[in-house]
Amino acid sequence: MLLVSILVPAIMAIDYGVGAYTTYTALRDEANDGLQHLLNVKTVFTGSNAHLTGFLDKGKLQRAQKEFSAAHQDFQQVEYTLDHSTVIANVVQYLPQYRSQITTAQAIGRIGIDVTNIGQELVHAALILAPTFRGPLLNATDKPLITPDMLVLARTTIDRILPFLSDIQTQSRMFSLDALPASVSAHQRAQLAQLMQMLPQAQTDLVQVRDLLDAFGWMLGVNEPRKFLVQTMDRGELRPTGGFTGQYGELSINGGRVAPFSLRDISLVEYVDNSPTLGLLAPPQYRSWWPFANWGLRDSNLSADFPTSAQIALSKYRSEVGHPVDGVIMFTPFLVEHVLQVIGPILVPGYNDTITAQNIEERLHYYQQDNAGLAKQVVYQPDDKATSSRKRFTSLLAHMLLDRVRHAPPDEIIAIAQQMLHDLKTKDLQIYVTNPQLEALLVHYGDAAQVDRSTTHDGLYVVQANISASKASQYVRTIMHDTVTLNADGGATHLMQLRLVYNQVGPVYGYDTYHDYVRVYVPPTSKFLWGDGFDTGTPLCGALLAACPQSDVYPKHELQCTAGQYQPGAAAPSISDEDGGHWHPLDTVGPPTNFRSDEAGRAMFGGWVVVPKNCTMTVTLSWYVPPTGHTAPYSLLVQRQAGTFPELDLTILPTPGNCGVLKTAGQYFDGILNEDTSFALKTVQAGADVRSGCYPQPGV
Repeated sequence: MLLVSILVPAIMAIDYGVGAYTTYTALRDEANDGLQHLLNVKTVFTGSNAHLTGFLDKGKLQRAQKEFSAAHQDFQQVEYTLDHSTVIANVVQYLPQYRSQITTAQAIGRIGIDVTNIGQELVHAALILAPTFRGPLLNATDKPLITPDMLVLARTTIDRILPFLSDIQTQSRMFSLDALPASVSAHQRAQLAQLMQMLPQAQTDLVQVRDLLDAFGWMLGVNEPRKFLVQTMDRGELRPTGGFTGQYGELSINGGRVAPFSLRDISLVEYVDNSPTLGLLAPPQYRSWWPFANWGLRDSNLSADFPTSAQIALSKYRSEVGHPVDGVIMFTPFLVEHVLQVIGPILVPGYNDTITAQNIEERLHYYQQDNAGLAKQVVYQPDDKATSSRKRFTSLLAHMLLDRVRHAPPDEIIAIAQQMLHDLKTKDLQIYVTNPQLEALLVHYGDAAQVDRSTTHDGLYVVQANISASKASQYVRTIMHDTVTLNADGGATHLMQLRLVYNQVGPVYGYDTYHDYVRVYVPPTSKFLWGDGFDTGTPLCGALLAACPQSDVYPKHELQCTAGQYQPGAAAPSISDEDGGHWHPLDTVGPPTNFRSDEAGRAMFGGWVVVPKNCTMTVTLSWYVPPTGHTAPYSLLVQRQAGTFPELDLTILPTPGNCGVLKTAGQYFDGILNEDTSFALKTVQAGADVRSGCYPQPGV
């Protein structure tokens, strides 16, 4: 229709009688036919019963192939007529006011040919691949899902498509939207403009996909099988990457097919006679605070920078289990919830228990921590020796879950893959691979779960580690209240209150008192100002000392408990205190005790925070980030630790009188931090009155 609309004014303006009318009629019919064939392709793959897998339906592909071929012939005829018609040549020669419209018509006709060429290439490749991508995609069979020939086909198809995309981009520069006749609607013009803007990115994306085909083939085990260490993270016992990693398994992928999978209990490797962890200490950068002896794989995720923790895990796994693997995959229960939302509930035989996206975490804790749940596992799985008795249900469920995924239809696999991309952003799924090209891709898209080390903006990352030998983290709320004050130079002074609210509303597996090692990562040029609320190690009251006061045990009210409940009680056996039975006194609190950062490119303030059950502890920190640590306008990246949903109350304000100097009125946020979030201040226009836009404060 665009071609018809363009050509009507040019051709009808020429009184060439029958010749002009014949040319117009031929162009109109050919353009309409070509457009209709393309619309027919769209109809083939859309509609009420459309699915993504429809693009690999052989019948639909064959229909689309015929439509693309017919459209291609029509647009070729349009191009020939425009290039060889005497009428068109006379218009160009004698009526220059119509030349831009003729040029536009020729360019759009050529684009039609390019589009049909691309369509035919894609359909050709899809027809070859279609027979393979039917039924369950991941189930291990003798026939691979992905072969080297398929990767060659994908690369060849992309190489053939790229010149057509390049020509479309060239042709799009041959005409102006202003040259289109008035009959072309604003909506059609907007669609054309959007298409032209998308072309460069489409070319870039295709080139990147082509260049990464070998890396994807590596991940899918195309040329040789791949194995990945899988570790579950229990956020009930919060650790830097998201949770305690007490269970592990090996995920084997060969030619895109996934082998049956099961989880094992790491205690059967590390809590045995002649354990490979006997006498081992944590790496030097964590040794000053890690309290437990016989350090092993179960405690290897000491860094919130996932590539760092993953590399440590790879080394520990090789030394303890003796298996080299190609990468590490960790996930929180939220990933499992999202998978269950796609595949539906799982009925666990014997237990007569249905696991859903809504109850998965609660049921896992029931079978691992509740005496009734522990007893059921002994009854229903008496011969399962591959894992400990308290984790037999979890192992069985993991096997059933992945088996359902392996046999899932293509539409469900696609839905799971889309959800996994989201979980990479929230760090509920974390992946590290030994293939440098693939790992670089994760880094490029911000999916590597790294500690941010950029110096182009301010940064804040609060990392907690529950070292209580308990599952109490599920009852602890983390509340961060950070007020950032900007001086005239753009330097930022932070005053942050970190509040841990421990409300033990259910049973806790392990010790009651919450021992949290807190590390706060900030830009490397940051200067510590003051702090309070960290355990100093100096006894104050309780245990063998005098009883703690009934209230206000600390002068600044850092710890708030029910009257008489300030006693911390016993603590887990450690290197410095092997007796886990006697009660400990409550210590005094003060500034951070650790300023030696364990992350390159970051400054750190760290120390112990001790919270008796049903109490609230407030930690306060203040530091200054010079303007050289970030660029104007000011922005702050707050990173979220996996397995947590911290409540963030953030205020960013210029100092009194500096709203105009900094050209900003500040920013305020109050909500849940679901993923790493950047807060960039908006710059007001020059001359605007920003004084009234600043948050109320003295002098403004």
